[in-house]
Amino acid sequence: MNKQQTQLYTWMKSSLSYVIFAVLAGVIVYFSLMSNDLVNHLDGIWHPSNFIAGDWEISLGRGLQRYADRARFGLVSSAWNSVLVFLLLGIADYVVIDRFQLKHTVYAYLLIFATIANPVVCEAITYSYMSVNFALAYFFAVSAFAVAAGELHSVRGNILQLLCGAVLFGISMAFYQAYICVFAVLAGYWLMKELTLKMTKEVLQRLGYFAGTFLLGGLIYLLITKLLLLRAGIEMASYRGASGISLLSVIMNLPTSIVTACKETYRYAVNQNLSMGLEFSSIVITLLLIGMAALFLRHAIRLFRESVSKGICFVILILLLPLMASIVCVIAVGSSITGLMAMGILMSVLLAGVLADQHRAETIGTIALLTVLSWYLVSTVENDQIALKEGTVATNQIADNALAAMSEEGLLTQADCVAFVGRAAENPYFYKSTAYEMANDYAQFGRWSTDARNNRVTWNGILTTLCGIQLTFCDDETYTALIQSETIAEMPCYPAEGYLEIVDGVLVVKISELY
Repeated sequence: MNKQQTQLYTWMKSSLSYVIFAVLAGVIVYFSLMSNDLVNHLDGIWHPSNFIAGDWEISLGRGLQRYADRARFGLVSSAWNSVLVFLLLGIADYVVIDRFQLKHTVYAYLLIFATIANPVVCEAITYSYMSVNFALAYFFAVSAFAVAAGELHSVRGNILQLLCGAVLFGISMAFYQAYICVFAVLAGYWLMKELTLKMTKEVLQRLGYFAGTFLLGGLIYLLITKLLLLRAGIEMASYRGASGISLLSVIMNLPTSIVTACKETYRYAVNQNLSMGLEFSSIVITLLLIGMAALFLRHAIRLFRESVSKGICFVILILLLPLMASIVCVIAVGSSITGLMAMGILMSVLLAGVLADQHRAETIGTIALLTVLSWYLVSTVENDQIALKEGTVATNQIADNALAAMSEEGLLTQADCVAFVGRAAENPYFYKSTAYEMANDYAQFGRWSTDARNNRVTWNGILTTLCGIQLTFCDDETYTALIQSETIAEMPCYPAEGYLEIVDGVLVVKISELY
């Protein structure tokens, strides 16, 4: 073997134990979700067995999803796709561990565990039909960072390295744009780490390199998107402001966007306790913030003693960390951080340990804090899976009973189509445990959007996926007219007598008053 082949073989061999750990950890933590084929009540239930991204995804700027779906033959399987997600996350996490020289440490395994067992990943895999695409976006964002963080040598080599990193960054965005925050947070911690080891001038040079990768990668992403839009003969969608994003809009709104990004990080990390509803959440978050503050403060004091410029740069990077974690809010003006977009915020907490040096007390403290956080994260994920299971079972029971009543009364043959009115979770007979009430929004199966389209496709997904029944639903205009009528308002809800009624040829099934 030549030198490159030998290096690749060595890298793969050293990564094997970490990747296997990642897959095993994922399978164990998400066993309930995978074995019960649990998905969320939004897009997750809409595409139960087969899906290949089309023009809609291209119009959102996620054009490469189509090709990844084709590579998997469009198969949608909660178990199989989840394993692929754990595999990709494990490889990406090993890249981070390798770059930050964390191999053969307890912290490395805790980092892998926490980046897999958390609400962001749990929510991602409940979108089973596209969960692998989220993982690919993470993988390429980390790969772009790894290339950009490589050693700088000749001018020609540096340019090639910059181009490679930018291409990987552009590919990441073409799968899912929100993981630009992962690149930004990794770059921020790399710069902080380098400040403790190198001269200020070298760190500033690296900062320029990261910025170049980010900007050039953004241009490559725009090129990919424009070409795919042109090939498909479509335009960018207005969904979540996608069509309104431009370099000019970003620059014009920069002051407001920076404030918004910092507020969103604070809201998600502190006010929402990293989007966790468990008891004693505030205690865990307080411990984490105190630990991170102590770690940052010790390094800042030491760097100021060495060099004022180093100390200033370190403090600036700390202050910019919330902005890096929610940098998507700077690009997509007016956006807010939702669960799937919060990986940067989570990483900004998990990666604090890379700054821990050889001091025994500091290392032990970092591992202790990350252990507590990991236990907290996995507890939240398990709670969400309990809620998903309970909500799915309750919704399935209501749907089964309604179908049985339709059949017994012979209503299906008398109507042209059906309309399920109201969301299941608002029915008084829908069981909600403490776990359900504490769960994150995506895990509260049964509390979907009540607008005409979402209600229709969600109920259709429930009937086909959970009940194995295909019915013809009325169109959205007819549904909108129905729910505005006095007839529907006066109907009782399931299971009271009269919750099934044929109105103008439509078999109405009233589940709850919230519609």
